[in-house]
Amino acid sequence: MTSVQTLHRRGEPRAIDEPAVRFGLAGFALFAFVGVVAAVDPPAAVGVLLLLGAAMSLSTFLDRASASGIGFAGWAFAEGFALHDYGQLRLTQPDLWLMAAFVLACLATSVLRRKP
Repeated sequence: MTSVQTLHRRGEPRAIDEPAVRFGLAGFALFAFVGVVAAVDPPAAVGVLLLLGAAMSLSTFLDRASASGIGFAGWAFAEGFALHDYGQLRLTQPDLWLMAAFVLACLATSVLRRKP
């Protein structure tokens, strides 16, 4: 008979400590939060601020590259579902400033909150 061990042994790496696993979990959480925001349908500015806050809070657990990716994904979700209808992305000057704000805010959050 085969037994399965479910307890974590000391000294063994945990899956949650892997950067790619954290990035995937953060992306899933952001995706789920976008669904909630889209269902509630707040005003555009409130939706963008909610998504920025969610992306920044998720970035606290990520390294710099992953936090930048979550910032970019947060911008795409905010641009596609909070500002415009049907997932449309636009690359006008204000939209690019918003993208820079999302990425830099998530990157700054990761740098300031992450332990070396």
